[in-house]
Amino acid sequence: MLLYRFLLGFGALICGVLSQGSEESLVIVNAIVAKNNISMAECWQLEPGFQLSNVSGTVGDKVLQLGNIDNAVIIIIPDDEGPNNGGLHNGAHSQWVFALTGGVNVTFPEAPGGFTVSAGGLFLSTDILGTSTLGHQSIWAAGSHFIQAPFPNGVAINHTVLANRSCEESDLAK
Repeated sequence: MLLYRFLLGFGALICGVLSQGSEESLVIVNAIVAKNNISMAECWQLEPGFQLSNVSGTVGDKVLQLGNIDNAVIIIIPDDEGPNNGGLHNGAHSQWVFALTGGVNVTFPEAPGGFTVSAGGLFLSTDILGTSTLGHQSIWAAGSHFIQAPFPNGVAINHTVLANRSCEESDLAK
């Protein structure tokens, strides 16, 4: 039920990454990728972006198709032990990661940069085992709740790479 309510309100939660205008709105997100066995960030524009719904109950609302989701999990970080340092690791799956509460700071041991995602935000992770030697590090705030939702067949959503680095505010405002 929590996943269902989150996905219904998804458009409002990440409004900071939408461009305004026509019937379709751009969705710009940070993605963890692996190149030459090294995890790093890229800035992606998802395709298609939000589209206006014509489905009863959501007519006129912005809708982003997430694809078939199977085996999604909700993870709850204890709120009494301080931040959760997941250590260096690869993504469990190529997946969506939705921060419901709290937030996360993602860094890379072999690549510059990193990014922070606050409650209501999302990022994508595709540096699964076998694609990156050391992976990435995620430090979640105490009390964070997040969802990991694998992509169908392990294939990331259609996208265009906007930058070979994490997204900046100027990227998110496009």
